[in-house]
Amino acid sequence: MIKCLSLIVCLLFLPISAGQALAYTLEGGVEHVERMPAVAPELRAGAEFNSETLKTSSGNNWIRIPAFLAGTWLVKNETAVYRKDFKTGKIYQSPLTYKARHEFSYGHQQDRQGGIWHYVGVPYTSETRSSEYIEYHKVSRKDFQVLTDSEVRFRSLMNVVRVSHYNDDRISGSFQQESITSYRPLEDGTIELTSSTKSFDQAGLPSFETCNNAVIKRSKPFKPAAEKDGKDLKALFSEFLTATGKSNLLPD
Repeated sequence: MIKCLSLIVCLLFLPISAGQALAYTLEGGVEHVERMPAVAPELRAGAEFNSETLKTSSGNNWIRIPAFLAGTWLVKNETAVYRKDFKTGKIYQSPLTYKARHEFSYGHQQDRQGGIWHYVGVPYTSETRSSEYIEYHKVSRKDFQVLTDSEVRFRSLMNVVRVSHYNDDRISGSFQQESITSYRPLEDGTIELTSSTKSFDQAGLPSFETCNNAVIKRSKPFKPAAEKDGKDLKALFSEFLTATGKSNLLPD
């Protein structure tokens, strides 16, 4: 069995013998699912691309986060410390560091008592662009499994749809992902990220799994956000607090 030490460093490996079946288990009994439901026909490779199939009706979900996670974070490098190809059975144990520059933020609103809240808003669809294709992430779930002053861990499920720039009428690739990500503070403005991502093919069978970690720095301090993707976050936050019986936390 391969474990991720305290969800921070995935460097404990057992020897691999011929025919040995290995499973990656996060400490605390958190495991990836064995398989996923098959991808819907309209989201499969070869299907006619219709952006309407990616549209979702976002929920008004918020989670209070610890101060150490609030702000904007800059990732420059990540290290893959465990990789498994389910199609070939090969397992790669040598750490591989690669450039992975991107920014992400946690925290959108602040309550009357100073608590910082993050808008989850699942389900939702986001997109990234490369030189070859547009990749759409249709996120169906994002569950916070651990939420303390010393750790935040969540699990997310998504469909990934790729559309080539050279043939934007058809879906060129499609798969699913389950990600389990943990953040822990190291010092003020520095956190350690550990993530395990398992990919599944269109039939819902596992195809690849990786465990990455990185030390990342806060690039910008927390600042309340008035809107996100055209949504009035201030209004949504007020609605959420009122609907959940937390009117005493409504900002002034």
